[in-house]
Amino acid sequence: MAAFFQDLRYALSALVSRPLYASVSIALLAIAIGANTTMFSLFSGFLLRPLPFPDEDRLVRIYNTYPKIGVDVANTSIPDYVDRREQAPSLESVGILTYSTQTLSEEGAPERVRAGVASPSLFDVLGIAPLVGRRFTVEEGNPGNDRVVMLSHRLWTTRFRAQAGVIGRDVELDGETFRVIGVLPEKFGFPEVDLWRPLAFSPEEASDAARGHEYVVTLGRLRPDATIEGLNAELYAIVERNADRIPEGREYVERTGFTGRARLLREMVVGDRTQMLKILQATVLAVLLIACANLANLQLARTAARRRELSLRAALGADGIRLAALVLVESLLLAAAGCLGGLLLSLGGMEIVRGLGIGEGFEFVLDWRVMLFAAAAAVLAALTAGLLPALSVLRSDAARALQHTDRPGAGGRSSPAFRNALVVVQLALTGALLVGGGLLAKSFYKLQHEDVGFNAASVWSASIALPESYVEAQSTARFFERALDELRALPGVTEAGYTSSLPFSGSESEGSNVIEGRTETEPHSHQRIISEGYLRALGIPVVSGRHFAPNESVRVAIVDEIMADRYWPDGDVLGQRVRNVRDPEDRWHTVVGVAAAVKHSNLAEDPSTGTIYWHYKQRPSTSGHFTLRGDRPAEQFADAARAVVAAIDPGVPLFDVMSMDERLAGSLGPQRTPTVLTLAFAAIAFVLASIGLYSMLSWSVAQRTGEIGVRMALGARSSEIVGMILLHGGRLIVLGLVLGVAAGGALGRALSSQIHEVSPYDPAVFGAALLGLMVVALLASWLPARRASRIDPMHALREE
Repeated sequence: MAAFFQDLRYALSALVSRPLYASVSIALLAIAIGANTTMFSLFSGFLLRPLPFPDEDRLVRIYNTYPKIGVDVANTSIPDYVDRREQAPSLESVGILTYSTQTLSEEGAPERVRAGVASPSLFDVLGIAPLVGRRFTVEEGNPGNDRVVMLSHRLWTTRFRAQAGVIGRDVELDGETFRVIGVLPEKFGFPEVDLWRPLAFSPEEASDAARGHEYVVTLGRLRPDATIEGLNAELYAIVERNADRIPEGREYVERTGFTGRARLLREMVVGDRTQMLKILQATVLAVLLIACANLANLQLARTAARRRELSLRAALGADGIRLAALVLVESLLLAAAGCLGGLLLSLGGMEIVRGLGIGEGFEFVLDWRVMLFAAAAAVLAALTAGLLPALSVLRSDAARALQHTDRPGAGGRSSPAFRNALVVVQLALTGALLVGGGLLAKSFYKLQHEDVGFNAASVWSASIALPESYVEAQSTARFFERALDELRALPGVTEAGYTSSLPFSGSESEGSNVIEGRTETEPHSHQRIISEGYLRALGIPVVSGRHFAPNESVRVAIVDEIMADRYWPDGDVLGQRVRNVRDPEDRWHTVVGVAAAVKHSNLAEDPSTGTIYWHYKQRPSTSGHFTLRGDRPAEQFADAARAVVAAIDPGVPLFDVMSMDERLAGSLGPQRTPTVLTLAFAAIAFVLASIGLYSMLSWSVAQRTGEIGVRMALGARSSEIVGMILLHGGRLIVLGLVLGVAAGGALGRALSSQIHEVSPYDPAVFGAALLGLMVVALLASWLPARRASRIDPMHALREE
């Protein structure tokens, strides 16, 4: 240890005496370790940090699936929940939830809040106890007993100033009175929810007639000895029993493939991010390797410059191990400083990642995992960067080195080969990262120009939800009719519409339908309740038939092209009759039009589930969205639209106000984040590789000063000297680009599921990435070559 501390003091003194070398080395490592730490905080937040629930490895999401009609994951219905609660022994507990938006009134201005509506059992499933107060009781899950709420910690602290006395206080939600009974913990795993209400359902809502009304999310907790496989077998058995019990159930199951499935909650929440996170983590590790290669080159050059000192130490009795330790200690010291700098940079990096809007509900923090990873990355960098210089010291002949220490070119035959190899590795890794970034960028560009089935330009949108009192008074349709008439009359508005679910708004409703005369088919589809002007307002063309009229004498429906082609392939869709599976058997709707198919939530999606539109006066809904198309910028309609709605009912605010262009842009978040990060990492690698090539060739020119002087003294022209250096750099560039093509192909294959309508081997991307790298690499080679051509032969010969 005494020897180690002595070496440490010496290394620190040596670095202080060479501030440029030390600062460049530390900066290289800080940038690379900062990028790795930022990415690992993301990786850890999604995949390693436990969810804020006890025994999270026993939490599952239970869902319905219809593989034969292309619906892989669907929500569940109330009767599905009841079946699984009572007939799945693998489940210790099971709960359901859905979401709504409501207006909160309590000693202040009305505030629009997001409410979670959950069965009382959900909090048993999650293992969460309130911070203050109590949870819902079983009785409060019955209609009439459900006028109680639990507040989120955020709403409790912002709206109620964290007062414990809020328990027992009454608040109004959409004009109805609810009593506050509890406050949930701060890190409860639903950060977007402001308060929770009990989900109360009647026996009719739990009956077979309600099957197909799939609007709730089901979560379960496995028994300690249960498995996912066992639970899936039980879910399948429940469906089989129902198929034999319910009329036409067997035929429905065979045609749709309907069954229930379960997956771990974390897997469902993380979704398809796992592969992208692994790719991004591998990408920043490549950046770290490039930085290590740069640092290794710098340390090889520094070791060569210290030949005289190291040789004297060897001559005085120091063995090779002690000399190699001197080099490694210096690497460790640089890595430690780089680690501290990287941690500081990662704080800013995590803020950038949060600004990209990724991972709501997940924590990205500098916890012990992230700091341990940063330390491990620093040690890896120190060993990787210091190993080659240390080996060069171990392999050197001290006596022979001492005899030739005054010769600039002395340094061992292997040292230039090591440096050349490091440059080739840097170029290959950089080429691969540029290809990966290019593929993601091209895919992102294509997504931005993807046809979504409607015209988002100049369309303003806002969400609205009416109190239950409108339902009791049967005045929902009258409210929307009046609001639409007045919105349509606003200056600059050319069309106004209403829909129960708006594309790219996060709202969704799906269900099953019955086609008259086809008892063998029960199509699953998106369900939309719309006004007569909605399709025109959003620019969705009706390709056959007609739009809805303001008032229809019979019940009508419009289907989209996907549904029409699937169930009426011969084109005789107009005049056919359909009904929702929950409607009475005599409540048929006549199809009067076929609309173009639209994308609902993701620009990359390939729509496979059809959509059916119902008339808003024939199927009233209390919540939905207004859309206005106009001849002026969409944002200019906001104040006027709010005034229109406030004049009708001041207690009904508009919320989630934005243009459709903004909604489309917001939907690109899952693609934007990996694209931005990959391009950023590729840019860092590009700069580091260029610096590495430049510094290696500059060092080579310095080492060959005597040789170049001799050549020029013997008549070599400047152009020949330039060509000699460029040829050296060119060989490395070509070899690096060849390896970069191979590495880029491998990365392209890994990204194939993440890129939209772009080949993993897109020639334009490969060509642009590698050409750009080659041009900059040649420039990095030309600068040292140009300097070599200006060497004074006599000065060089005197040095030799």
